[in-house]
Amino acid sequence: MSTRDIQQERTPIPLNSKPHIGPVKVLMATYVWSVIPLLTIFFGSLTVLLAPVAILIDKRRDMLHSIATLWAKSICWANPWWTFVIKGAENLPSAGTPVVYVSNHQSQADILTVFLVSRQFRWLAKDALFKIPFLGWAMSAAGYVPVKRGDKRSHAECFRMAREHLARGTSMLFFPEGTRSRDGQLLPFKSGAFKLAKECDVPILPITLEGASNLLPKGSFAPAVATVTITIHPMISSKGNSEHELSELAKTVIASALCGSST
Repeated sequence: MSTRDIQQERTPIPLNSKPHIGPVKVLMATYVWSVIPLLTIFFGSLTVLLAPVAILIDKRRDMLHSIATLWAKSICWANPWWTFVIKGAENLPSAGTPVVYVSNHQSQADILTVFLVSRQFRWLAKDALFKIPFLGWAMSAAGYVPVKRGDKRSHAECFRMAREHLARGTSMLFFPEGTRSRDGQLLPFKSGAFKLAKECDVPILPITLEGASNLLPKGSFAPAVATVTITIHPMISSKGNSEHELSELAKTVIASALCGSST
């Protein structure tokens, strides 16, 4: 189960390398930043239009998440410079089995990458994203969960929504670092995802994204030739482990598939 599988990995671009600006890069950037908005407007509009029907016949809004998955895959397929490899697909839960996915956070393109696992989930995202036309409208319609940093009421509400999704059999996705890593090294994990897993008695499923930071190199609007490896690890039971133990176990597992990373 992979997107544009490859037999040989391309040489990754160093995280701290300075992108070269030239005519080719300008053309690449123009192409990508034309395609992404157009696909977002199309799939965002489709999601909003179908939302009333989906909410009536599909309380979990799985149909709308499936449209979001097509949106993400379309962006990835439309970019000829990106290749994705999925490892450990056998560790994914069966349909209707809720888990709390936790993934490292390397770039703005991480959510596109996670959609490629082709599973139902709802994800926690900063509230500012929900204010973006088409993208934000679609996110709200699909039932994704907004959170405002530093706002206790917002945090309480987002956990209420997350618990409801899990109770209905829909998984939740968290980026427990809370912000993107600048150098690929794992940042400290926040406790929210692990507290939720304990409260709802569902397992943690760690995911490692390696190479996602190379898709859109820092300081450049142009995409790069990059390979992203998505490693799906075995589940970690929330039973018998404290929130802290779950966090440390997940961090160790995620770090095990990162090149040069440490806990």
